[in-house]
Amino acid sequence: MKIFEKILSVVLPHKCTFCRKAIEYTNNTFICKSCADTLPFIKGRKCIKCGIPIDDNAMPVCSVCRRYKHSFTQGFIPLVYKDSVRKSLLSLKFYKRKSACRAFSYLILNRIIEEGFPTFDFVTYIPVSKERLKERGFNQAELIAKMCAEHLNLPVIPTLYRVDDTPRQSKLSMRLRRQNAKKSFMPLDVKLNGSALLIDDVYTTGSTLSHTSNLLLKLGCSKVYIAAVAISSKN
Repeated sequence: MKIFEKILSVVLPHKCTFCRKAIEYTNNTFICKSCADTLPFIKGRKCIKCGIPIDDNAMPVCSVCRRYKHSFTQGFIPLVYKDSVRKSLLSLKFYKRKSACRAFSYLILNRIIEEGFPTFDFVTYIPVSKERLKERGFNQAELIAKMCAEHLNLPVIPTLYRVDDTPRQSKLSMRLRRQNAKKSFMPLDVKLNGSALLIDDVYTTGSTLSHTSNLLLKLGCSKVYIAAVAISSKN
């Protein structure tokens, strides 16, 4: 079997999600050792609410979470959105490198384990508009959610839809993001119970994940935990 795996590593090598170097066929994380050691991980003290990095002498809840009182219980974010992380997420979106979702789900789950592994009853995700789905052919947050759910042995439940004619969050200020998020997402006709793990690709201000978490709570969830691959380096 080892010989067969070595042959596959030569003939059909996996590539590292972040540096694109060839890795062994048996490396199911899709992350090479060099990148695993050098990625911009969020380290040190983190906000106990959203999971973003905070100063050693700061309060345990970051200023944004104190100000806006996000609806989610806790956030799990392993990386900072810059350099190879940014490139790999953009490659997933625009070059359809779907194998990256394995690396992203692995990193999210590792962060969840590090933070104590709360109980989830199902996994869901931030939707994209019909226009974006038609243009791209997939929703990256949904793909990552499915990979996470596979490892957790949990169902993936679609819970929300996105209104087509609202501006992209990335082009708005923080104040407008909060207003836009309330117009951009609506609940599907589902009844929920238990705790949810809500997945997105990038965490910026928390406006989208906070509003959608609130919608899930209104649909019957007891708690909503959020996770994203990376946090915007602008935070």
